[in-house]
Amino acid sequence: MKKMERDVLVGWIVVVLVLLMHFLITMSLGNSYFAENSLNRMLWLSSFPAFLIAFVAAFFQKTNTVFLAVRRGLLWTIELMVAFTILAWVFRSFEGLYANAGLYWLFGAVLIGPIFYMMAFRRQHSKRIRTP
Repeated sequence: MKKMERDVLVGWIVVVLVLLMHFLITMSLGNSYFAENSLNRMLWLSSFPAFLIAFVAAFFQKTNTVFLAVRRGLLWTIELMVAFTILAWVFRSFEGLYANAGLYWLFGAVLIGPIFYMMAFRRQHSKRIRTP
């Protein structure tokens, strides 16, 4: 399997896991999904697990260059946007979903997950210069 195809596949796994975590947070709060007050809060709370999922996915993908981190972050974020757009279309709630700042925090969390992993662990994966 080519690298880009593998990134797309891992991206959809990330999307499914983020949606599952968002669903679990929604169920744990016990609120109706599209209530104006609770939707923003649920999206904000979902951004931290989304960041961790993207971070762990970058770890398993061995993201060790800036190019790979940015490419994977953008690709996974675009896939998450597609998934949320399809969900908004199915539930006919574009205004209710895309008007909340929490959704953009969720997208940003998935975007910076691989970039943060690469910045935090770049030394461990790069070639080291031997010093005498």
